[in-house]
Amino acid sequence: MNYFLNESVFTLNSGTEFSAIKRLQLFKKNGQPAKILTRNYNSNSAADIERVGLESSDVLNMYDYFQEVTDQPRVNADVRYIDVFDKNLYHIEAVDANESMIKFHGRVIAKVSIAPATVGLVGTIDWYNDNKVVVARDVWDRRGFKSSTQYYHPDGSLGPQVFFNAQGQPKIELTHMNINGVLAPTSWKLLDYSDKVLRFNTEEDLFAFFASELAAKEPSSFICDRPTLTSAMLKIENAAGKWQFLHNTHAADNRQAGASRKLVPYLEPLFNNWVDQIDGLIVPTNQQREEILRYYKFKRVLVLPDTYAENVENASVQLSQAREQTIICLGMISANKGSVEAVDILARVREKMPNVKLEFYGYASPMDYRQAIEKRAEALNSKEFVTFPGYKSEHELAKILEKGGVLLSTSEGEAFGMGILKGMSYGLPVVAYKVKYGLTEMIKNGKDGNLVPFRSEQAAAEAILKILSNPEIQAAYSKAAYERAQYFNAERAWQLWEEAGQQVNNLLVKA
Repeated sequence: MNYFLNESVFTLNSGTEFSAIKRLQLFKKNGQPAKILTRNYNSNSAADIERVGLESSDVLNMYDYFQEVTDQPRVNADVRYIDVFDKNLYHIEAVDANESMIKFHGRVIAKVSIAPATVGLVGTIDWYNDNKVVVARDVWDRRGFKSSTQYYHPDGSLGPQVFFNAQGQPKIELTHMNINGVLAPTSWKLLDYSDKVLRFNTEEDLFAFFASELAAKEPSSFICDRPTLTSAMLKIENAAGKWQFLHNTHAADNRQAGASRKLVPYLEPLFNNWVDQIDGLIVPTNQQREEILRYYKFKRVLVLPDTYAENVENASVQLSQAREQTIICLGMISANKGSVEAVDILARVREKMPNVKLEFYGYASPMDYRQAIEKRAEALNSKEFVTFPGYKSEHELAKILEKGGVLLSTSEGEAFGMGILKGMSYGLPVVAYKVKYGLTEMIKNGKDGNLVPFRSEQAAAEAILKILSNPEIQAAYSKAAYERAQYFNAERAWQLWEEAGQQVNNLLVKA
């Protein structure tokens, strides 16, 4: 089995998760065994997995595995019908669409919070003591059973958390302790695993044990998508292969000509301490591979696709449609993506095209970063022209990209650029800073988009104006963008994976 290590499939996924999802779909399409292996506890995982177009069997979660619910059918647990409360003794009083209070002779004994994006389904149940203090919180899995209970001390601090199987039997216990004034998780205990009680000091150790158990059952290769899980991967026993996929640039200064020895801090352990403990790195471009090999002696550095182009239906019809006067920023909204600079560029464009709008599709990281963008937009008298439609489903996003005017990237560096390729798949012309690595490989300057010097806001604005103000140029760029995207299609992506698997015997486990 080929396992792709990740933290979770989230409600709001980043490019890292989407890369693993698309790789999994590529493997399945070509008849090769693969699963995403996740560490984090997520009571909403069933809904999140379905939302991204996967089947429940495509993702194997550590907590699900030890809770014995990997094949659990999905049942709706409506607050009105669950048997937690005796309806003859307790009264359920709806406060609003998001919560209900449980009362006994007029006294509130519990509060039910409705699961997100559902109508009346149980998310959590908070239990109160006589002093109206929460003493325990039941977390209900989206599949319709009580999955865990978090207990609280009288002062409100975290007590133990117990995880159950679908029949209510405890399977995992998580303990917190006060260490130097900070409450921290200190013990994960499997309460009944193969008739044994097993204790682990960290979640990382439990995850390594989980993966090792899987590897003991069948030949297994592991590709780690999250650097936060690399140290856990090192501890996996019986692995056929251990590989780290880098989805981001590795250097702290992406504008330095040639290679750089200065690493982003979170990659320092991997590059400085663990080089000999993994079978190699996987990166999306040859340029990044060459720069890494200049200073670091990994066993291997492979170049394999981070993503592949969408197979857009009726592309010829869509390409002929008139596009809107909109600038689209797709992906995470953050400082290293230069999101505030996009507002400055918009202001310059509006000097000649005053009705152009800037739309951010994605989520802000950190969450309050959006405020910085709004403040800058207000200072430039562009607030009403900057919108945040938010995180969209694949279907919703497709409609947006079909009509968008131009895709803008102000990122300080991209290992590849999943959002850029996605936009080009729908014929969306691109204006981007010329930074390492993938954008220079994807975009043919002056044909399907424009690459401008880093932080040259005026040059970016002029490139956008050239595209949006001239329908013929926009149509030509759109057609070229779609055609260029097809070079990075699924067939080519699989060919590269297959060739690498033939050359490196421990990269993949084949069917």
